[in-house]
Amino acid sequence: MPYQPLAGIRVLDLSRLLPGPYGSMLLVELGAEVIKVETPLAGDYARMAPPHLGLGHIFEATNRNKKSIALNYRNARGREIFLQLAKDADVVFETFRPGAVKRWGMDYEAVRAVNPRVIYCSLSGYGQTGPYRDRAGHDLNYIGVGGLLALNGVVGGPPIPPGVQIADLAGGMLAAIAILGALTGRERTGQGAYLDVAMLDAVISWVAPLIDLQFLGTGRNPERGRMTLAGGLPCYNVYATADGQYITLGALEPNFWMAFCNAVERADLIPRQFEYDAIPEVAAIFRGQTRAEWLARFQSVDACVEPVNSFAEMWRHPQVRHRGLVAEVAGQGDGIGSPLRFATREQPAPAPALGAHTREVLKRIGLSDEEIGELEAQGIVKSASEGL
Repeated sequence: MPYQPLAGIRVLDLSRLLPGPYGSMLLVELGAEVIKVETPLAGDYARMAPPHLGLGHIFEATNRNKKSIALNYRNARGREIFLQLAKDADVVFETFRPGAVKRWGMDYEAVRAVNPRVIYCSLSGYGQTGPYRDRAGHDLNYIGVGGLLALNGVVGGPPIPPGVQIADLAGGMLAAIAILGALTGRERTGQGAYLDVAMLDAVISWVAPLIDLQFLGTGRNPERGRMTLAGGLPCYNVYATADGQYITLGALEPNFWMAFCNAVERADLIPRQFEYDAIPEVAAIFRGQTRAEWLARFQSVDACVEPVNSFAEMWRHPQVRHRGLVAEVAGQGDGIGSPLRFATREQPAPAPALGAHTREVLKRIGLSDEEIGELEAQGIVKSASEGL
């Protein structure tokens, strides 16, 4: 049986789009029951993410194995129902603009009044305090303010947006870590907690090692494209091959670099491992053969040479398949599996339809079918059978 350390933990998840749902996805993979609390009209906006912008299936990817209740929590009766559900919740997780949940009567103080042991996590862009508290933002803004974006690009070129939403994903992961820590603390003290987590916090935590290494020591800003592990070393870089493909060389330790130099019959490069000016020479070497030829040549050489895979190539990669990172999702075919493979369910369940578990969840707090029907008629709740 899969390892489920959070079995029995119940999370009311008010979050939507990417950061919060990614964080609660990590919790559900560890065994928690995650109940998405969505508005009846549209629910999580990620349900409507346009595929032509490359955002298709973002909802399905981050909401597998969760439950969904469609509840108008901005309505007085809906708010009462939410607080009833919160009485038995271990965690409440929200990602609204600071102050929103307080206006709706669903903030930490309101929930703590009915459940003193609750762990309440607010994940926002800049945090619940400070001069940027009320500023709107998205991933690109947070990595810009946090100094990370300035590091991404080539020498002399502009900052380049990364291919994944770093602040969103790092923020969701940081929130999950904070929740896990608070749950552990509650086991010792019996006390709940309020967690103020910001995506900017996550960005700063990611660049902190570089700040310590390359800024505080010298007082100089790291130079884009010339940083040690971001294009500044011949032994640790990305190189084009003869067929227009790309390959990674990660020969950072001397033994790996020596193995690489010997394999390409360039022993003269061994003492130049950390010389920036040697990068063009290594680039010229890689342009001499196709990617397939280089990979075949280094198949049995321990020099940290691997391809830059496309998504399709990643999908077929034998190590990815072996680790279960591509998994069969019930009713949906192949999908990305969980990174927490030691703790995941044997068969991932698909993301829920809006309101798929409304009746199930409301019956837990004693509402009858007749009462739920009345709430549906009033537009306070919606079940999946009422339409998506």
